[in-house]
Amino acid sequence: MAIKFSVQTEPVPFKRAMTNGKRRFNDPRYTDFKNVVGLHAKVAMQGRAPFTEPIKITVNTFTKYKPTALQSGDVDNHLKAVMDALNGICFFEDRQIVEGHVYLHKCTTHVEIELEELKC
Repeated sequence: MAIKFSVQTEPVPFKRAMTNGKRRFNDPRYTDFKNVVGLHAKVAMQGRAPFTEPIKITVNTFTKYKPTALQSGDVDNHLKAVMDALNGICFFEDRQIVEGHVYLHKCTTHVEIELEELKC
């Protein structure tokens, strides 16, 4: 089984939680990104339960920055942000991801996500 969907939002790569004294918090843009991607994932899953088999994930991020620009973020942080958003919706645990492809593009901002359940 496979799903593919697109999210018309600015990609926000993963960042470590910030601290304010004893309180830890995430950047609100990162939290909003995860929530928007999660909502689109729920629609794409069409009420199905999360995948149980190993998964291949492909993420295409499109930003206004060149992929080599500092502002574009690292490839692994884009993958982590998407995986965090999909955890519990498309799969039970991100350990199920056994193959991942991430591509950064300079274009109109959006994210394309494809998940394919691999039968072993």
